[in-house]
Order: sequence, then C-alpha cells, then structure tokens
Amino acid sequence: MARSNRLYKRCYNDALDLIAANRMAGSVSELATRLDVSRNTARRVAESLQENGILQLGAKAWNIERPPEAFDYFPSNMVETTEKMIERAFMEMVLNERLRPNSRINEAALAKEIGVSNSAVREFLIRLSRFEFVRKEPQKSWTLVGFTESYAEELHEVRVMFELRSIEKLIGLPEEHLFWVVLQKSHREHLAFLESYDENFMQFPALDAEFHRQLNSASHNRFIESFQEAISLIFHYHYRWNKSDEKERNYAAAKEHVDVIEALLLRDEDAATQALEAHLLSAKRTLRMSIK
Repeated sequence: MARSNRLYKRCYNDALDLIAANRMAGSVSELATRLDVSRNTARRVAESLQENGILQLGAKAWNIERPPEAFDYFPSNMVETTEKMIERAFMEMVLNERLRPNSRINEAALAKEIGVSNSAVREFLIRLSRFEFVRKEPQKSWTLVGFTESYAEELHEVRVMFELRSIEKLIGLPEEHLFWVVLQKSHREHLAFLESYDENFMQFPALDAEFHRQLNSASHNRFIESFQEAISLIFHYHYRWNKSDEKERNYAAAKEHVDVIEALLLRDEDAATQALEAHLLSAKRTLRMSIK
C-alpha cells in the first residue's frame, strides 16, 4: 500500500479522535497544523469526513453531524507504517517463541512472511544491530543475540534519561495539541484493560509499547525515536521470557501507566516524573529477573 495512502488513513483516524473529543479544528489550515500534514492531506481528510456524514463543511464553520463510531476507523494494520508493521511482526515472533536466543533469521523468508520488501527488513535489522540485539551473519542472514544483565542496566539508564526529558516537553504542549486527545484515548484503553485483565493480560506488551512510544513522540528527536524501536522490542522480549507472576506484573505496570497518564492530564510535572520513575524502576527489576 502506498505510503501516502497510509498517511491519509492515519490522519483520518486522528481527525476522528479530535471529533470524538469535541476538539475538531475549524479550518483546513488549522487541521493541517494539528495533524502535522500538508493542507492537501488535511483537505482530503475533511472532505472524506463530510462524505461519510460525520462532518458538515460550512463556509465559516464546520458542524459535527454525528459522533464517530468504531466502524468509522481504519483498522490498525491499514494505518501503520512499514517500519511499524515489521516491528510488530518481529515482536510477535519473539513473544510466541518463534525466535529465541541464537535463532537464525533469513531476510528473504522474514520479508515474505510479513509481506514487505527484503530491503525494508534489512533496514530494520540493521537498526537493531546498532544496539547489538541482533548480529549480522553471511549470506543475508542474522542471529538473535539476546542480552546480559549489564546490557539491561545500560539500557535502563538511557531509557530513564530519554523518557524523563520527554515529560518536560509534554507538559509544555499547548492545550489544542493532538497529543492530549491521544492521551485521553490511551487513558480509556488502560482502564478497559484493567477492567478485563484476567482475560486480556497478554495484550499488555502491545499496550506498553504504545504507551512509551507516545511519551517519546513528543521529543521529535531522531535519536530518541530510533532508540525507542530497540527499547520496545527488548522490553517486550523480557516480558516473554519472565513468566513468573506475569498477570500480576502486567496489572501493576498498567496501573503505573495510569498514574503517569493522569498526572500528565493534570499538567502536574512533578507527579508525572515521580510516577514514571517508579514505573521504569519496576520494569528494570522485571528485566533483571528475566535474565536470571
């Protein structure tokens, strides 16, 4: 699927979130700014919303005709980037034991299974190799290395530095920024997870990855964003291998997420920082236990 088409669908979903929160922009220019896209993409999104009976485009103001329903949204697999698709597929292979320490990874076979190009898979593995999580082998193959306790310690130190810096930037975002709408949605998703965690506790790794991605997205720092890819995979890796008290750990970690989210929504930087520090410390303990 063309990248531009995925961008449009992702922006369409974001616009639905704005409407659901009653914070829809009043013009194409304003919508383009909120979604961080071109005016052409914003106009296409607005026109589609009108065609679907959600929005009425007036000369001076836009009227919301009806609130968005679940069926209005494009499915997640239609809006994620190729990079995100590969990351998700790779993560699921690790979680499901299809890839274990010292497993050999063939570029062509992995690309065929995911449904992407060989070059896209190669770029993804090259990025992971920079963090020594995978190792390049001859003939376009790779090995999943895994990690040691010292590796986990170093990873935690950098993670704390990056994510605490992100808290500072998030607090300073303007009220109309899309992040606050996304954060409110994340809050609802976490509460729903906690409500039904007995049946859905295995969904926590994906919830955790998205939570931390949202925190780091505010940085707009290419190095932090690149690092987040490794963080997501490696911390999901330890969730897979440490099965002791898994349900209890996932529940506690999700509650820690909620503490961070609620402090951010209140624009309480000190409380958000303390809650995030507590959560990262819990994640560090679990990571070290999984290695042992």
